[in-house]
Amino acid sequence: MIIVFFKQLYERRDLLLALTTKELKTRYKSAFLGFLWAFLNPLLQMAVLSVVFMLIVRIPVQNYSLFLFCGLLPWTFFSQSLISGTGSLTANRDLIKKAAFPREILPLSVILSNAINLILSLALLLPAILIFANISWPLILLPFAILLHIIFTAGLVLIASSLDIYYRDVSFIIQALTMAWFYLTPIIYPLSMVPQRFVDLYAANPMVGIISLYRFALLGGDAPTFFALAASMILTAILFIFGIIIFKKREPFFADWI
Repeated sequence: MIIVFFKQLYERRDLLLALTTKELKTRYKSAFLGFLWAFLNPLLQMAVLSVVFMLIVRIPVQNYSLFLFCGLLPWTFFSQSLISGTGSLTANRDLIKKAAFPREILPLSVILSNAINLILSLALLLPAILIFANISWPLILLPFAILLHIIFTAGLVLIASSLDIYYRDVSFIIQALTMAWFYLTPIIYPLSMVPQRFVDLYAANPMVGIISLYRFALLGGDAPTFFALAASMILTAILFIFGIIIFKKREPFFADWI
């Protein structure tokens, strides 16, 4: 089943590319600033959160704005991909009813379009890091962080989208889950602020290792703990394989359910 999944993707890679391009063009079609909104939205959020957590709550982190932004950009990719990808099948019901193609192309095109935005946004962030912090050898780990992040997101979206097409409450559950997940991930605060007795349990959240890896690659400092990174990699592999199996088993019924 997994081999068939990748074989079909390769055979219809032209359609995947076309839908990814369409997703990008549609999203910014009427926006004057276009793709820059993928960078500006986290930037505006960073500005507000920086004021709150530097002047009011006062989290003791050097270069806190950069620290925050290095977490917000990956999180924005994840949350947008998860929410939009979950509803991607129902949003394309006419296409599913009329054409025969691997249905996983629909949620994956959403993820790939957001991944392109993420990579371009990170490229815009690098000059600021060069000016206000130090870029060093951990930067070579950035492609691995992005790849791990994409695979984890894809596994989750494959499961959620295949369930949402029958159980429409899934989209609402995902939105609520994403909001709670944000605060359970070290984005606005460092991992060092988590009470020691909860660190191992907290690090079982796969986004902890992923966000920590992004920060280490971009800003240096403390590397992700072995447990956090191992948990992220193992859970990503399990979730991705599980996502493919569930999606392909439910795929023959999509046209009927939608």
